[in-house]
Amino acid sequence: MFIIHYLVEMLRRLVNFLSQVGDFGLSKIKRNTLVSGGVRGTLPWMAPELLNGSSNKVSEKVDVFSFGIVLWEILTGEEPYANMHYGAIIGGIVNNTLRPTIPSYCDNEWRTLMEQCWAPNPAARPSFTEIASRLRVMSAAASQTKTQGHKASK
Repeated sequence: MFIIHYLVEMLRRLVNFLSQVGDFGLSKIKRNTLVSGGVRGTLPWMAPELLNGSSNKVSEKVDVFSFGIVLWEILTGEEPYANMHYGAIIGGIVNNTLRPTIPSYCDNEWRTLMEQCWAPNPAARPSFTEIASRLRVMSAAASQTKTQGHKASK
């Protein structure tokens, strides 16, 4: 059984060296989930398909989009689109002309993962299984680099 959260944002993340999703208030069990009665979620974490009404069927890929925004927040420590009007945010997300600016210091693998999570086409976004696997690989590589750097400084 899968759950579509509709809202994966930093304020709903509980962190104690492990990242977990909290606050299941907007969540729905993923059995041919239909969206009706308005938009669910909070800007700017909402996927384009939730905003443009292109489909009343959604998948976990709306949460993947939101998670991509969370990855950007972790990287920058900032709130995306903090100084923009909601109308401009909605228009930019729906038209696929607005995504957070990725800083130049961002690791290429992290950058690629974020950009894939933000893909306009939900089918092009990675699954959470793939995301978890890629994050484990990145974490292991970072740990190895840190260990090698520590040994070299002795």
